[in-house]
Amino acid sequence: MKKRPLCLAALLTAFLLLCLPAELFWKSSCLSEGRGAPDFISGEVCGLDPDGRTVRLEHTNVSDTGILLVYFKAEQEISIGNLLRIEENFTLKEPEAPTNPGQFDGRAYNQTQDIVLICYADRAVVTDAKERYPAQWLYLAGQKLQRRLEQVFPEQDAEVLKAMLLGERSGLSAEVKSVYQRSGMSHLLAISGLHVSFLGMGLYRLLRRLGGSWVSAGFPAGAAILFYGLLTGMSTSTARAVIMLLVALGADILGRSYDLLTALAMGALLLLADQPLLVRAPSFLLSFGAVLGIGLVFPVLRDYFPPAGKRLQALGAGVAIQLVTLPLVAYFYYEVPVYGMFLNLLVVPLMSLVMVSGLSALGLTFLSVKLAGIPAWLCSLLLRSFSLLGSLSLKLPGAVWVCGKPKKWQMALYYGGLVLWLWKHYQNPEKEKERAQEKERTQKKGSKLRQCRKLLPILMLMLLLFWRTDRGFSFTMLDVGQGDGLFLRTGQGTTLLIDGGSTDVKQVGTYRILPFLKAKGVGTLDYMLVTHTDEDHISGLREILEEAGKPGGVRVRQLLLTGQARKREQGRKLEELAEKAGTAVREVQEGSLIRERDTLLSCLHPEKKGEYEDVNGESEVWLVEYKEFRLLLTGDLGEQQEQEIREREKKRGESLSCQVLKAGHHGSRYSSSEEWLQQVKPELTLISCGADNHYGHPHGETLERLAAVGSEILVTAKNGAVTIRSDGRRFTAEAFGCISR
Repeated sequence: MKKRPLCLAALLTAFLLLCLPAELFWKSSCLSEGRGAPDFISGEVCGLDPDGRTVRLEHTNVSDTGILLVYFKAEQEISIGNLLRIEENFTLKEPEAPTNPGQFDGRAYNQTQDIVLICYADRAVVTDAKERYPAQWLYLAGQKLQRRLEQVFPEQDAEVLKAMLLGERSGLSAEVKSVYQRSGMSHLLAISGLHVSFLGMGLYRLLRRLGGSWVSAGFPAGAAILFYGLLTGMSTSTARAVIMLLVALGADILGRSYDLLTALAMGALLLLADQPLLVRAPSFLLSFGAVLGIGLVFPVLRDYFPPAGKRLQALGAGVAIQLVTLPLVAYFYYEVPVYGMFLNLLVVPLMSLVMVSGLSALGLTFLSVKLAGIPAWLCSLLLRSFSLLGSLSLKLPGAVWVCGKPKKWQMALYYGGLVLWLWKHYQNPEKEKERAQEKERTQKKGSKLRQCRKLLPILMLMLLLFWRTDRGFSFTMLDVGQGDGLFLRTGQGTTLLIDGGSTDVKQVGTYRILPFLKAKGVGTLDYMLVTHTDEDHISGLREILEEAGKPGGVRVRQLLLTGQARKREQGRKLEELAEKAGTAVREVQEGSLIRERDTLLSCLHPEKKGEYEDVNGESEVWLVEYKEFRLLLTGDLGEQQEQEIREREKKRGESLSCQVLKAGHHGSRYSSSEEWLQQVKPELTLISCGADNHYGHPHGETLERLAAVGSEILVTAKNGAVTIRSDGRRFTAEAFGCISR
């Protein structure tokens, strides 16, 4: 570090920023300051999306320093630099903060882009038509280039090339994104060092071969790559690559040696000075982590295992990158593409050909669209081969491993151990001599085994990183808005999802339930219980079953339905999805049991031949008993069915008392009757409902009845997800972000 002061400065800066609370760097708005929404909105356009309906405003009357992201219902005739005024039919909201474990943090993500508020509006009035240059010119140039790609490429290939060459990913289909992400090729869809070095260094070397001096070749190449970065939006990975290339060109011009780690440190310091919140952003960490793997870890692996060819050298570089970035992938995305490293050995070398053919086709469109079709054909062939290889890799066994989210202490121990392992290698004063000796020993019998032993510390760190700490009995009531979504893990590790739906959260399965399951390392659900077939209990279950048969989806072993539910159309559709996903369907009714060593789940309702006026009356009711701890789950049970259960259990001499009750029907006044609560006597009652829902849940009468029996109350609309943990006697309740009991 003494020889690399910038590296030390970058490390200390990143460490300090990680220690400081992120909120210290957040930009405020009228809502966060408690001033309320204004009567109108005014601001200057600083960014546009190609659809013409998404606009970024700065210098607004809702925030002094932050950016307002505006979504219009229809395309607007707007230019960058215009002054806008929105006077009617608009809604302001803050970006969504996570209320469940594993949920995407929209608030933190938007803050890294200085976005403090989101606005939905019908239209805006341009009060000043001035335009900002060169930003508007770059936007128009990008739009024209995108249209030229559309002229010579099929729709899907054009959208992929827009992402690869121009940084525009909004047109990518969900299917294409899924194939690239789950197979481990998503980095190809982002402008990064691969693109920047190919274009910038390619131009520099060409100018040098044509007789240009270091200066006459370096300045045009640097200007060109800076222009390319601005044209493509200057994302985090692009900015990092542009800075590093400019440092390399500067070193060549000044006759100095180029040091990769120093250039990387300079990039980090410049980006963090502009936006300190990037230190927590996955784009920043993965981009810089990949280069650190090449610059720090790969030389060590190369010394231990001298590569015998370019393929093995590329494999070694891939392993080095994985050692640095794999924990980050697990921490942010909860799943790992198992064959991604090997797939990239095939596709990354072809990316140069993709860029040459793609850029050639783009350039030739200015001369002849027909002539541009020749390189476009080759480029499309390569892109389709990428998609085919990605799809084939996903059909291999275990293509996507749902590893769960490591704890912060696991991440700290892993990276601390990796640093010590690297320090031991680099701090040896005789390292050059030892490296030569190691290379000689690799030629001797048994030397490979001795070399592999040096990787044992890394393997142990990996085991520590992915060691699952979520053991023991736990129950989580997820915040799914106006609906129900419950997850139970027994003491023996059996997993159950009881309901999963919402009427006010779109794609609740995709964006709330599945991320939670994957964050918990649940790649397979043992049981999916459907209390009844109302939409607010099954909308997310459909999404999970649709994805269950795909790589990266959560498999479901058994779907449990009542006989009444199987007769309904929604129940039959769930059965059809289950059959397609390879999920067994089992019918349950009053008296059904799920039994384990210390855990017993008993179905108390409905009766097999019971007939009910509405679907809520058919709700499955389950009593969960873990040693001495009891939990009662009631679906959307009404007062009449509560009475039936009370009378039935009284005849049997069974008690309904429990420590924790999941209140019926989202806290409705027509559930949780006084007589029911007198028998159940819950110490804690959980209520799942949406914030400001139009039903008024939970009703005041219900809350009063619960208070009368001495029950504490936690509501997802206020507390977010609630997790119950028990040792079989006592229990704790943890609301998302704070301990509640």
